[in-house]
Amino acid sequence: MNQYGAKALIHWQTHLAAQLAQIPDQEGFFTLLGETAETEIAQRAEALADLKPQAEGYQEEVARLETARFMAEAEVTRELILVDPAKPDKIAELLQLA
Repeated sequence: MNQYGAKALIHWQTHLAAQLAQIPDQEGFFTLLGETAETEIAQRAEALADLKPQAEGYQEEVARLETARFMAEAEVTRELILVDPAKPDKIAELLQLA
């Protein structure tokens, strides 16, 4: 289980205990969820990083790539890792991974 899966597991233990109890293979679920998040972050960061200005120096490029990664990670964390307990539809969607 990667860092995203571990973070999600802690979140579910704290905020979604009833839903967590419905998952028969929790290790497998959070491993898959973490891998899914990691892939999604990489894809989004790449798409954001492709928005490259014409004349860009090395420092600007590094900053752009780091910002793209940060933005992608923040989006995916909100959507997949730190799921809002008040959004049962999103929780049900994620439980389909189990």
